[in-house]
Amino acid sequence: MFAALHLPDLEITAALRVNPELRGFPSAVVSATADADDPKAKLPLLAINHHARQTGIEAGWQLHRALVRCPGLRILQRRLEAEKALLQELVDLAEALTPDLEITSPATLVLDLSRASKSKIAWLDELEIPHVEIWHARAETPDLAHLAALHEESQGGLVDLEYFKCLPFSLLASLPGTSEWLPMLRLWGLKTLGDFMALPRQALVERLGPAAGDAHDIVHGKSCRLLRLHRPPESYGQSLDFEDGIHLSEPLIFATKRLLHTLSSRVASHYLAVGSLQITLHHELGKSLERMIRLPEPLVDANELLLPVQTFLESLRIESPVVGIDLNATAVSPNPSQREWYGRQLPNPSRWAETLTRLEALLGPGRVGVPVSENTHRPEAFRMLPAMSAEGSSNASQTGCSIPLRRFRPQQSVAVAFENRGNLPVPHAILSGSYLGEIVGKRGPFLLSGDWWEAEKLWRRIEWDVELADGQILRLVFSPVDQWHLEGVYG
Repeated sequence: MFAALHLPDLEITAALRVNPELRGFPSAVVSATADADDPKAKLPLLAINHHARQTGIEAGWQLHRALVRCPGLRILQRRLEAEKALLQELVDLAEALTPDLEITSPATLVLDLSRASKSKIAWLDELEIPHVEIWHARAETPDLAHLAALHEESQGGLVDLEYFKCLPFSLLASLPGTSEWLPMLRLWGLKTLGDFMALPRQALVERLGPAAGDAHDIVHGKSCRLLRLHRPPESYGQSLDFEDGIHLSEPLIFATKRLLHTLSSRVASHYLAVGSLQITLHHELGKSLERMIRLPEPLVDANELLLPVQTFLESLRIESPVVGIDLNATAVSPNPSQREWYGRQLPNPSRWAETLTRLEALLGPGRVGVPVSENTHRPEAFRMLPAMSAEGSSNASQTGCSIPLRRFRPQQSVAVAFENRGNLPVPHAILSGSYLGEIVGKRGPFLLSGDWWEAEKLWRRIEWDVELADGQILRLVFSPVDQWHLEGVYG
């Protein structure tokens, strides 16, 4: 499952953060090259605030037309630095949920929630930036979540395909590569995404090109791409300033907990753990209190990291109000301590964390780890554990066969001369494929089956280990109905 976070009207929101005295007035942002003192300037409005929208104007209007409708409209220049700072605040909030996120646009983030717990997913409704509105929505694919987050009425929930049919057709403009063919579809009279979904895909590709077919797959939920992951910087430092000074330890603990979630998520994304914490409290009188908190063993869970910090803050006597807090961490290997008297751990492979990070970015989250055999006789049935999991390192399956089996992926279909003996196929020769010849020796049959209690997962197979005249040992598999496969070669 994926979630998207969107900052509506980012340009005007960032500009009003620089000019907070104009928040109660109709305001708009124009291009940085706009002459705000020229009422005849024909420049489009990039964004407007809620008070301006109530007067009847819309983003995209020409400046002179907007001034006629709303003479008291305040014109602000675009503040790119403020927009970047606002997006970074949203990234910091999102990293407390999951380190697997993508900056899809300057105002939108897409989060992969496959590794996030249910309690963290519930935090989506609690994300807050002062004087800033945050829209969020969830869906089964990243692009669907992105589209849903751009629509005000779909906020806060898990959106399905049926709901997408009611969304406006104009949302497709946020997808890449739609600017060439989207105006033509508007001329066809399409109003909603449901109208677009009802069009035949093949006809769209023939008339408008493959980009239209890709968009058609996206709105039908058939396309689930990999995220272009945003990796946090090497520094794990977090800072938070308070508008009003804090006198009590409880608000400090609450603020520190928020910083710890982001910090632990960044450390975990590098497959490391926290060895020590550095906390700095800035007082209203200009003084600062610094404290180094050394942990008995490396930790990465935010709730466990909070315990020593909470003990320090509760025992602290606050002489003057605290106006800011800085938090940093020293990242170490997850298991650096010696746990045995007469042994030591093997050194970690060089650049192990970087290698895992790159593999996960290439293959996707949850696809890099340690394979562990499932509790079943089904061949090649396994599950993946995280690469740093102790269970995976200790319980990794090991073959007890003295001759390894080199499996073909996928299995090779072959023609086999065989006869039925007691409803069981007995092979005599391999007639096609890479290995041909008469079968001079065989062991079997080995009958395997499982998941019979679930019709969709039911499987059955008959295995034979055979030897050809040239001494080559193979494994043949017979699957209903009358299908022979060469699964692998021994040796």
